[in-house]
Amino acid sequence: MPTRKIAGLLAAGLTLAAAPARSAPCLDIASVQRSADPDRNTAEGGHLARHIPGAVPPSEAVQSVGTPMFADHRSWDAAWRALTGYPGELLCGEELGGTQFGKTLNVRVPALWCGETDGAGRCVRAQPFTSETVTYVFEVSGPPEAPAWILATAYPKP
Repeated sequence: MPTRKIAGLLAAGLTLAAAPARSAPCLDIASVQRSADPDRNTAEGGHLARHIPGAVPPSEAVQSVGTPMFADHRSWDAAWRALTGYPGELLCGEELGGTQFGKTLNVRVPALWCGETDGAGRCVRAQPFTSETVTYVFEVSGPPEAPAWILATAYPKP
C-alpha cells in the first residue's frame, strides 16, 4: 500500500477518534453521566440548573418568569431515574444534524412554574404543578478539539 494512502487512512482514523460518538447510547457516555449531576452540569456546558430551584443558573440561561422547574433536587433525581429506567435505547446523534438529541417521556414529578425572579436571575416565587412529561436534551459540548455529549438540560411540562 502506498505511503500516501496509509497516511490518509491514519489521518481519517484520528479525525474519527476526536469526533463525538455518533449513534452511541446516550446514557452510557461518561460525559452524559457526569453532566446529569446538577452540581456539575454547568461546568460540563449544560444549563440544567435553570430548571432546579436553589441552583445557580449559568448567566446565559437564567431562570425567568414562566420557566418550568423541578420542585427540588429529589424531583430531578426521580426524573433522571425515570429516564435511566426507560426501556428504549436513546441514541445520541440521530436527530438535528447529529449534534443534539431530545426525548420527551411521560414522567410525573413535582414541578414549579417560576412566577418571580430576583436580580441574579433566580426564581424566588413559583406556582406548583405536577408534570405529565419531562423533556431531556442531549448535545455536543466542549472545545472543537475535544467535543463530548452532555445532558444539556431537562425540564418538566404539564
